Amino acid sequence: MPDESERMLVSRIEEGTVIDHIPDWRANTVSRVLRMDKLARMQADVSVAILQNVTSKSFGRKDIVKIDKWHVDEKDADILCLVFPNITVNYIDEGKVSKYEPKVPDTIEGRIRCPELNCISNTEREPVLPRFNTLKKERLLQCHYCDALLAFDSVPEYVRT
Repeated sequence: MPDESERMLVSRIEEGTVIDHIPDWRANTVSRVLRMDKLARMQADVSVAILQNVTSKSFGRKDIVKIDKWHVDEKDADILCLVFPNITVNYIDEGKVSKYEPKVPDTIEGRIRCPELNCISNTEREPVLPRFNTLKKERLLQCHYCDALLAFDSVPEYVRT
């Protein structure tokens, strides 16, 4: 048990989401994928606690993101799973925890932009949502329209804002 100087006090949340087992010093990537900067403008009563480089029995060190009064969409959690396969997502409702195990989706539509600048999904005059098929074994996404490939690790750089 840690002594008093090693304890961190973060309020328990009654409604919201806790994202756990994020690799250490990577919580900012989670924030970018979830577009939390937009969340701050849309939901004034939401609070976020980001714990970085916390001791973990399983991982050595990890980050944790606690979001009070907001539930992360399961599709967004699945996108996080592309980048961080070991994350866990806990939804809290009236103080009760239910676990969601994110999984790599077969397809992703509308959330990630194609890395190929000339792809039809990147032109403003074409009303086409980007769509990717998942190549799970290769840890790649493949654009439905132009076949461009995007590594799972690169997903945060291409999240549509």
